[in-house]
Amino acid sequence: MKLQTSGSKDRMSRREFLKGFRLKNHGEFSIDKEKCTGCSLCAIDCPTKALVIHPNSEKDTYQLLFRQEACNACGVCEKSCPEHCLQIIEKGSEKEETEKETKVIFEDSISRCIQCGIPLFPRSMVRKLEAKIF
Repeated sequence: MKLQTSGSKDRMSRREFLKGFRLKNHGEFSIDKEKCTGCSLCAIDCPTKALVIHPNSEKDTYQLLFRQEACNACGVCEKSCPEHCLQIIEKGSEKEETEKETKVIFEDSISRCIQCGIPLFPRSMVRKLEAKIF
C-alpha cells in the first residue's frame, strides 16, 4: 500500500509534526557581563525570541532581555556569541512562577555619532575595542 502525497508546500513535514510532541525544556540563562560587548548576535540568532533587544529611550540605554518561558535551551545563542560570555543550562519541563518574567540581563549606554547623533552601538563595545587598541 502506498501513501499518497501531494506536492503542495503548505503541508506540515514529519519533523515539524513530531516537534509538537516533545516536552518543552526551559533554559536558565547565565551571562558574564564583564565579557559581553552587547553585540546582540545572540538575540538576532535566537530562534524562539527568548533573547530580545530593547532600546530604552528614556535612559538612552540598550537592553538585552531574556524571556525564560520562550527558551528551549537549544544553545544557538551560545554558539553565536563571539565573546563566549553566555551559557544556557537546561532546566527541565517543570514550571516555576519566575518563568513568566522578562529579565534584563545586559544594559549599557548607547554610543552615538558625534555629528548626527544616530545610535551606533553599546558603550561596552567601544571600551573593549579601546582596550585592544591601546
